[in-house]
Amino acid sequence: MDKTTIAKKIIHFRKLKGITQEALADVSGLNIRTIQRIESGEVDPRLFTLKSIADALEVPLEDLLPEPTQHELNQIAILHISPIGFFVLPVIGNVLFPFIFWMLKREEFNNMERHGKDILNGQITYSIIAGLWIGVHTVFAFIAMLFPQYHQFTSKFFMNIAVYLVTGLVLSFIVFGIIPAINALRVYKGKEPWKYPLKIRFFK
Repeated sequence: MDKTTIAKKIIHFRKLKGITQEALADVSGLNIRTIQRIESGEVDPRLFTLKSIADALEVPLEDLLPEPTQHELNQIAILHISPIGFFVLPVIGNVLFPFIFWMLKREEFNNMERHGKDILNGQITYSIIAGLWIGVHTVFAFIAMLFPQYHQFTSKFFMNIAVYLVTGLVLSFIVFGIIPAINALRVYKGKEPWKYPLKIRFFK
């Protein structure tokens, strides 16, 4: 990280809040010497340390971080495109690939933590939905094959199966392909990615 930029930002927000280094140390739960060394630019603080300081200053963590380099943006863009792993390992690849990359890089780059949580929350949610979609239609298919005497039910199911499959493929292409690709491109260009809609916050 850029120690000088971080130090200047912490000093700015601390003075804006009107508190001393001692008060910041007390509220953040950090040692006063740690605060002094960070503000003097002597040390490169870890993300969890910056998170404690940000919480104490009541500002978003991103406000204390320096502007990302192009290398960092490239790495985050790779994270955003990784859910296309769904097309390699359906239902789990879109979660497994970004999770592995996130775990390897989360401590290396400033914004990887925030982006990773948003991606995983969205992709886990969609995997659950996709799994239920596949499971329900698999059950109906077995019922249709095992009980052919229910002609009305089976004929209706098989008449609509093409619609179910096409709908599922289109939705999968959107949430596991198009949105990740657009977000990767946006991040690469230094823009904020689109938020995944209707996601459950498994990671907070």
